[in-house]
Amino acid sequence: SPVEAVRYTDASVRLPKARHGKHAARKSSGARLPRMAWANLGRSRGKTIITVVSLSLAVVLMQITYTFAIGFDMDKYLADKSAVDFVVGDAAYFQTGSGFSSTDEAVPENVIADIDAQGGITESGRIYGQVSSVQEFVTEDWYRQSRARWYTEAALDQMSEDMEHTPDDLLADRAQLYGMEDFPLSKLTVLDGDLSALSDPTQNAIAAVYTADDYGEPEEQSHWAKVGDTVHLRYVEEFEYYYEDTGEVIPSDEVDAVYMGDRAIGSRAKTYRDKEYTVAAAVLIPSSLDYRFYGADQFVMGAAQFTQDTQTNSVMTYVFDTEDAATDRMEAFLANYTENVQPLFDYESKATYQAEFEGFRAMFLTLGSTLSLIIGLVGVLNFLNAVLTGIITRRHEFAVLQAIGMTGKQLKHMLMLEGLYYAMLALILSFALSVTLGPVIGMGCSSMFWFFSYRFTLLPIIVLLPVFVLLGLAIPRITCHSAMHRTVVERLRTEE
Repeated sequence: SPVEAVRYTDASVRLPKARHGKHAARKSSGARLPRMAWANLGRSRGKTIITVVSLSLAVVLMQITYTFAIGFDMDKYLADKSAVDFVVGDAAYFQTGSGFSSTDEAVPENVIADIDAQGGITESGRIYGQVSSVQEFVTEDWYRQSRARWYTEAALDQMSEDMEHTPDDLLADRAQLYGMEDFPLSKLTVLDGDLSALSDPTQNAIAAVYTADDYGEPEEQSHWAKVGDTVHLRYVEEFEYYYEDTGEVIPSDEVDAVYMGDRAIGSRAKTYRDKEYTVAAAVLIPSSLDYRFYGADQFVMGAAQFTQDTQTNSVMTYVFDTEDAATDRMEAFLANYTENVQPLFDYESKATYQAEFEGFRAMFLTLGSTLSLIIGLVGVLNFLNAVLTGIITRRHEFAVLQAIGMTGKQLKHMLMLEGLYYAMLALILSFALSVTLGPVIGMGCSSMFWFFSYRFTLLPIIVLLPVFVLLGLAIPRITCHSAMHRTVVERLRTEE
């Protein structure tokens, strides 16, 4: 009987408390399965919380991983990394820190002709590199300011003292020049002024090159020259060297030998040509088009002005865009050409940077997905353990319920509702954490990666919703079926 069945469980009977000497009327809304299932979750709050949190962590981590992966903006990445479709140059130019400084590293016209012969090129241009010595004249304050991040105050004192000084107390510092045809000029970011004057060598116009931070924001103090300023450049054809302590000039054939001695040696321009230019624009150069190293103030000239004034015509890189239909064909040609025909040269393309970008994003996606899978597996095991343990520890209670009229189908439905509640609580907690933590993590990622753009999405939660519902319904059903294979009488007589 029901009374006897209670003896087989740890159930306790609570009578309503009396109010004002009378028994309070008992109020009941009936033994409804959803209400019973929800009440059962509150019987062991610690276990319920642990299970829900472990499931939620997997969802939140997957949400963060997905948000992180889609936040990497290829357009931002390519805008700086690949301003043009293809860049061709000497193999040494593409090596980190190698830069360009020698006529031996120039791209010859026959290589450019071979590339043009492939067809499909929409726009192209040459970037001429500096292979001769060029000096500018700057104040000592600017010289110190521009190098303060790399040298100590004592080192700057010694360096400025060793440099050549003009009568008006300016320092003869090294400068870097570019010569650009119209196509690469069009790829520069103009911060101030106008580049049109650079195409006319009679105007003696020049552009000052500023630098930008990791997020593309120009650094106003990265160059001394402003639009309208006059820049005095000296093209040095020959230097002379002297002992700093006496001023004695060292014969050119003895310079290499005396450099190994203990006496300090200085240098100054002996044969040179001076010329003044007007700053027509302040610009930023995309990293894919610059020298790939920085150590002096940089200026850009038009190609005709550069070759005329420097008296050099060494092509540092040949850059071009292609038609969409010709891009793959050009990629295949350059891969074979630089590997087998002209192995001293190399190239970069948008495809190169796209592959680099995808590899970078895939690394984080793989790492995050692996961690999500591990934590998710732990969460599912906790869920399985919570359900299975609950069924085992409550088997006498279930037997009693069945003894007083609950059917096996109703019992399964109640347990499936419990599992569903676990899953829904986990998803609700995941949603709350994602909404709360998402913007914070997004801001942190934006500060770490200049090509990251935070985009809020609930796609992982939406995708995992049916999975969690399925787990919440299937696991209790399966475990209940395996645990309830014995008859009610047998389970009632089993000792706990």
